[in-house]
Amino acid sequence: MKRARLIYNPRSGLGITSITMSLERIVALYAEHGIELEAREIDFESEAALLLAGLDENYDHLLIAGGDGTVNYVVSEMLREGLDLPIGIIPSGTANDFASAIGMRSNPIDACRQVLECKPQLTDIGEVNGQCFVNVFSFGLFTNVSQHTPTLLKNAIGKAAYVVGGAIDFVKMHPIPIEILSDDGDWSGNALIVLVFNGKTAGNFPLAKMAEVDDGYLDVLVLKAGVVPALAAAPAFLHYIFGGGEEPPRDVLHFRCSRISISSSLSEPTDVDGQPGPDLPVEMYCRAGALRVIRP
Repeated sequence: MKRARLIYNPRSGLGITSITMSLERIVALYAEHGIELEAREIDFESEAALLLAGLDENYDHLLIAGGDGTVNYVVSEMLREGLDLPIGIIPSGTANDFASAIGMRSNPIDACRQVLECKPQLTDIGEVNGQCFVNVFSFGLFTNVSQHTPTLLKNAIGKAAYVVGGAIDFVKMHPIPIEILSDDGDWSGNALIVLVFNGKTAGNFPLAKMAEVDDGYLDVLVLKAGVVPALAAAPAFLHYIFGGGEEPPRDVLHFRCSRISISSSLSEPTDVDGQPGPDLPVEMYCRAGALRVIRP
């Protein structure tokens, strides 16, 4: 019988998206497909390497259940350990942006069936100052909302928790002087938001609509400050990101690159897949095809 391992975050999701409610059914589904599935729970306090202990080529794949932060946590440890196993993803967090980008269904059982029926495909990840990101690196307005939004609130009201946190964050809005150097061109000026995507969405909002997880590029999105007031710029920004036009408005910088560096005279907190990121300045590049991900 084949073997696989499930690593899951028991604190992510609620109700139908809760992995703990689906665990027994997932193990049974694997057994129906001739695969023995062993489950290990993440507590984020023990050594991450313990989650991967004993994994080798005798395992068919590694299954990860949780949000973007959980996926990042496990993938980062895989890269440190040099473990090259296909991974499958069951979205069970508040914002499952990377799972969405690779086409996984939101229901854990449906996503499990996809993993069992699909084949591994080479998939990109981003790297920032030696730290990987599967979905997005960001800083500025709204971008660290997930860090300071309590887990209980996220589980209680889901994505609406980010709206609450974002409203609080808006009060602290300020322009950030930045300099961007990339293999697609350079830019300097004041920004309100900076996002560098490997995936397509942030908080389930389709911000990088043209991005693909296997194109070898990062998508960079900057909302400029100082051109017009932020509230006045918001409608054009929203119109663009929700598919209202191919060309970005003058308040939005959007380009694609494989390498980029960003610096600032300010010390701004950054975010990597919903978790605290490295200090500025940062250097990023796309690690094309670094993962084998089981996906449609």
